[in-house]
Amino acid sequence: MAAAAVLAVLGLAYVIDLFVTSGTVERGTTVAGVDVGGLTPQEAQARLAAEAADNYGAPVEIHAHGVTATIDPATSGLTADVDASVAAAGTRSANPFVRLTSFWGGRDLPMVVSVDRPALSAVVAGIAAQTDTAPVEGEVGIDSTATGPTVREVTPVVGATLQVDPAVDAIATSWAQGGDRSLAALDLPTTEQPVRAGADATAAAATQVRTLLSAPVVLDANGTPVEIGADRIAAATTIAPDAGDGFTVAVDTARLRADSTAAVEATQQAPKDATISIQGAGDAAAPVVSPSENGRTVDWAATEAALASAVQGTQRTVPVTYTEAAPAFTTEQANALGIKEVVGEFTTGGFASSSGVNIRVVAQKVDGAIVKPGDTFGLNAFTGTRGTAEGYVEAGVIQDGRLSTAVGGGISQFATTLYNAAYFAGMDDVTHTPHSFYISRYPAGREATVYDGEIELAFKNPYDTGVLIQTIWTSGDITVRLWGTKHVQVESVRGEKYDYTSAPRVVIPYGQSCSASSGSQGFSIVDTRVVKDLAGAEIRRENFTTVYNGQPNVVCQPPPAAATPAPSTAAAAPGTSAAPAPAAEPAPAAEPAPAG
Repeated sequence: MAAAAVLAVLGLAYVIDLFVTSGTVERGTTVAGVDVGGLTPQEAQARLAAEAADNYGAPVEIHAHGVTATIDPATSGLTADVDASVAAAGTRSANPFVRLTSFWGGRDLPMVVSVDRPALSAVVAGIAAQTDTAPVEGEVGIDSTATGPTVREVTPVVGATLQVDPAVDAIATSWAQGGDRSLAALDLPTTEQPVRAGADATAAAATQVRTLLSAPVVLDANGTPVEIGADRIAAATTIAPDAGDGFTVAVDTARLRADSTAAVEATQQAPKDATISIQGAGDAAAPVVSPSENGRTVDWAATEAALASAVQGTQRTVPVTYTEAAPAFTTEQANALGIKEVVGEFTTGGFASSSGVNIRVVAQKVDGAIVKPGDTFGLNAFTGTRGTAEGYVEAGVIQDGRLSTAVGGGISQFATTLYNAAYFAGMDDVTHTPHSFYISRYPAGREATVYDGEIELAFKNPYDTGVLIQTIWTSGDITVRLWGTKHVQVESVRGEKYDYTSAPRVVIPYGQSCSASSGSQGFSIVDTRVVKDLAGAEIRRENFTTVYNGQPNVVCQPPPAAATPAPSTAAAAPGTSAAPAPAAEPAPAAEPAPAG
C-alpha cells in the first residue's frame, strides 16, 4: 500500500515536469560554456548569438614558441553556427531516467563552427612566417680591442618551425570549445630546431676564457719576475667545439712561454767543474782542488704544467721549476785522480825570441791539461790549429831539410820538452817523430817534432791515477812538469853514435831565398828507457832507435858575373876549350815542415 503511494507520487511529479519543460533544452546543458538548459530553442539561439558576437568574432592573439600573432576569425575562415549549435543541444527527452539524472548532472557541448580549412591554412602559414625562428648557435671567442683582449659570447637560441596542419586542427578545435577565450590560451604546436651547444655550456666556456684573460701570469724565475700578459695568453688560447654540446678551451703553454724563454733561462746556472791547479812555487808548489758546484736548468715540462694550471685560476704566480745540473768533473772525481806529486819533469832552452812567443802560447794552452787513467794526450789534437788567429807568429822551422821560417815555428821545442817529461813519468809512447837532423840543444835520440795536421806527439797514461800537465815558461827556457802519483822510476841510457853520414851539399840558385849553412854529419843512436818499480826492481827496457840525416851544407849561389865581350875570332886559342856552364844540382825531395 505504501509502495503504491510512492509510485503514484513519482508518477505525478514526472507528468508535471514533462508538462512544464516540454519543448525546452535539457536541464544542465551548456554550449561553449553558455548555459542554455531549460531554454526554448528561440531563447537558446538568442543567448548563443550574443555569445558568438562577444567571443567568436573579434581578432584574438595566439602564441607560438613564445611569439604572439593575431588571428581574425572573419578573415580566417572561422564562423560560429548558432542554429546548428541549438539544434545540437536539442530539447527535453521524455525518458524518465534522463529527466531524473538532469537534476544532478549536465552536458557541455561545443559551439558548432564551420572552418574554411584552405583559408585558415593560409592564415596559419602567414603566422608561421612571423613565428618561425632559425637556430642561433652559441659562440665563444676572443676579440682584440684597444684596451686588450675581450671575450665574445653569443648565447645559443633554439629555433622553431610552426606545424601548419596540426596548428589548423588545434585552432579549429579550440575555436569550437571557447572561441576567443580558448584561442587566447592556445599555444600552437611547433617543431624545435636544436643548437649544438647549450646555453649553460656556452656560458661556462665564456667564464673559463674570462678567467684566462683576467690578469697577467708571472713566472717567478728564482726571484726574477717574468710577466706573461693577457695579449700573449689570448694568442696562445684556442676555443673549439667539443665532442658533446660544449667547448674545449685549450692553452698552448709552449707558445705561451715562448717569448719568456730567454728571460727565464737567463736565470739558469751552469754547473762548475772541479779544477786542479798548481799553487805556490818551488818546493812549496802543490796541486790544489777547487771544488765543483752544481748548476740548475729550467724544467720546462714541470713549469709548463704549473703554468697551465695557473692560467686557469686566480693564483697567477708560477714558481719556475729547476732541475739540478751536475758538473762533468766533480770534486770527488778530482780527488780520486791522485794528483799529488811531480812524476816527470824536463826543461829546454836556447830558443829564439820569435820561437819563444809560440812556445809561450802553446804552453799557456796546455797548462793544466789533465790526462785521465787510460786516456791518450795528443799535442795537435789538444791545441788544434796553430795559426795567426790563435796568436802564433812566424819563427824557425825545418823546410825541405833546411832551416826556414813559418807561422807556428818553434813548437817542436815544446814538443821535445813535453816528450821528455812524459818519458820520465813512465807514460806509454803512442807516437813521436824525431827531427830529420840533429839539433844540439835537444838530447840526441830523445826528442820530438810536430807538424800541424801531419806529425803528432801523443802519449798514453797507463796508470789508474791521473796526470796533470804544468808548463812554466820564461823568456829563456820552457819547463814541463807532470803531476800525479809516482808509480815507477825511469832512467835513460843513451848509446854511442854510429853510422855517420856526410852532410849533403845543396846549392840554391841566385835569386831564391837562401840561408847558408855549413851543415853537419848525420848519425844513428839508440836511447834505452829503463823502467823500474819504486823499490828499484826493473820492469822493462824500451829501445828507441833514431836515424838523423846530415844537416845540409847549403850554398847560396852568388850573382852571375858581368858578360865579357866576345873576342874578334871565334876560334879558341890552341890547347884551350870553352868552360862549360856549371850544372844545377837537383834539390832534395820535399818533406813536411816541422815546427822548429
